[in-house]
Amino acid sequence: MSSDSPLDDRAPGVVIFTSGTTGRPKGVVHRRGYTHETALAIGEGYDIDHNDVLLHVLPVHHTTGFGTSFFPFLCAGACIEFRGAASFDAAWVWDRWLQGGLTVFSAVPTIFMRLKWYFESEVQNLPLEHQVRYVKAANQFRAFLCGSSALQDGVQDFWTSLRNGSPILTRYGATEFPGCLKVPADMDHRALPRGCVGMTVPGVEIKLSDGDEGELLVKSPYMFAK
Repeated sequence: MSSDSPLDDRAPGVVIFTSGTTGRPKGVVHRRGYTHETALAIGEGYDIDHNDVLLHVLPVHHTTGFGTSFFPFLCAGACIEFRGAASFDAAWVWDRWLQGGLTVFSAVPTIFMRLKWYFESEVQNLPLEHQVRYVKAANQFRAFLCGSSALQDGVQDFWTSLRNGSPILTRYGATEFPGCLKVPADMDHRALPRGCVGMTVPGVEIKLSDGDEGELLVKSPYMFAK
């Protein structure tokens, strides 16, 4: 491939496998434009810029670790710090948080739940002055991002309380149409009902197939190719 050759943004560019909710994982083909068009839309909603530092603990073969927690930060010129391990380690993550210098943390509900359990089982048994350090570490972030599955109310309540009223910013999408709904960073979170996954991303249209119920129909410029 010549560096002088123009690239077609509509041509196949990325293959990501689904989680296999309804069967075996399937390969989803996204256009080349996926790597920057979707990234810019997500980055704008979360106000991601070159000053951000993301601690990346997700697998990059999954749409959340690849599309939401990689390209938006890369396109914004932010710093991405990868956790080089095959499995998640709650103790390691908390220790890294204590070192500071981070602005955004993106994860799935299971990770936020395990970090919560670690705080309740380990941190709360420490002397009060040490507990304060952990609370400050959690409050260094300007945003917690979460997707891939429903966030339990108890987990959301824990982190919102620990972080002085700042909730986890949830979103909804699929490997085939990433990030079509999300809670923006600048939204008044106090007005959100429980379980709300936010507003449509600019350019995305959503409706229910049967009025107020039924299947969710999505029209999106970020839709998969095949």
